[in-house]
Order: sequence, then C-alpha cells, then structure tokens
Amino acid sequence: MNDDERIRKLIEGALANDIRIKLPESHLRISYHDGTATLAGTIDTIAGKRLAKRLAEQVPGVRQAYDLLDVAIAHRMGHKEITQHIRHAFIQERNIDEEHIDIETDIDGHVTLRGRVHSMVQHRLCEVMSWWVPGVRNVLNMITIVPPEEDNDEELKDNLLVILEKDPLVDPKHFQVQVSDGMVTLRGRANSDIEKAAAENDCWFTPGVVDVNNLLAVG
Repeated sequence: MNDDERIRKLIEGALANDIRIKLPESHLRISYHDGTATLAGTIDTIAGKRLAKRLAEQVPGVRQAYDLLDVAIAHRMGHKEITQHIRHAFIQERNIDEEHIDIETDIDGHVTLRGRVHSMVQHRLCEVMSWWVPGVRNVLNMITIVPPEEDNDEELKDNLLVILEKDPLVDPKHFQVQVSDGMVTLRGRANSDIEKAAAENDCWFTPGVVDVNNLLAVG
C-alpha cells in the first residue's frame, strides 16, 4: 500500500467513526494525493457534508480537503426555478442588497453566489436562504464582505439567532444558543421533532459552524 492509499484509508476510517456521516449508506467517494483530499458524491445530510470535510482535514498528512459533496434531496427542481426562488427570497429580505448578488445555478442543483455584502450576517443569510430552497444540493458562497469584518463566537451566535428567527419552521424564543470555538449548543424546547431538526440544520447551513450539539427537548 503506497502512502496516498494509506492516508486515504485513514480518512475513510475517520469518517466511518462518526455515525452522523453514515458512511456505509452514503455514495461518498474519497480520493487523496500529495496532501490534498477530495470528497465527492452524495451524502444524506448537511451535517454529514460539513463533518466529512472537517474530519478529513484533521487526518495527519492532509493539508487541505475539497468538499464536492452534494446533499441528497427528495425532489428535484429546475435550475431556473431555483434561481427565481433564491432571488425572490433575497428581495424579500431587507438585510440583503440583492442587486449586488449574482446567482448561478445548474441542472444538478448546485448554486454559486458571487457579489458583495456589507456584513457577516448578510453573507451568512445569503448561503442559508439558498439552502432553504427545495432542490438545492450544494452552495458555493463566494460573496465578499466589504469592508471586511472580523468573525468570532459572539458574532456567529448573533447571526444564528437572526437566521433561526427567519426560518418559518422554527420558533426560537424558547431556545438558548451557545457558541464556543465555532461549536454550537442548542438548549431549550422545540414544539416538534421537525422544528428540532430544522433548528439543527440551520446551524449546519451557516458558514463558520464546526459542530452542533442539539440538546433541544421536544414537547
């Protein structure tokens, strides 16, 4: 076994050890060469997508990991319709100056966002609101923040509260959100399993979140 294959096996083992990735059930392909890991294929959840990249980056010998994973979807939507839904969501959101955002989509449900915004919360909202559109399988957020802003746990927490409040599936008034080094903990009470899952997904959709501990009670 050469060194590239050895490290590829280490990556595979790291991903297999986290049950949220569901490696045996996924259609995830791992390749590795000369310090670079590439993750491609389809994975069941946004949590699995985010975790797979982070765990791959932690394997000794991996200098960078490319995430080309698509999230599985229940129903497809035409790429023009996806663009229209995202554009409409941006227009309705007063925090987003949508005329400075370019939206590209393809037939595979991939979304690329380019342009500029004035704050970190706008940057994050653009990505999360794109993920909310049915049929979206991957979002590449290339929007720049002008002028640049420093990110930190308090900023991320504030942004998450804004995002949770905008999700029609979530009523976060009974939630407590804690953030430490990008790791999010949700406490409190959700009205249903659907709301609990939606709140966790919103966190995973948000750039800057490295892990989510969902301690929300249901009922």
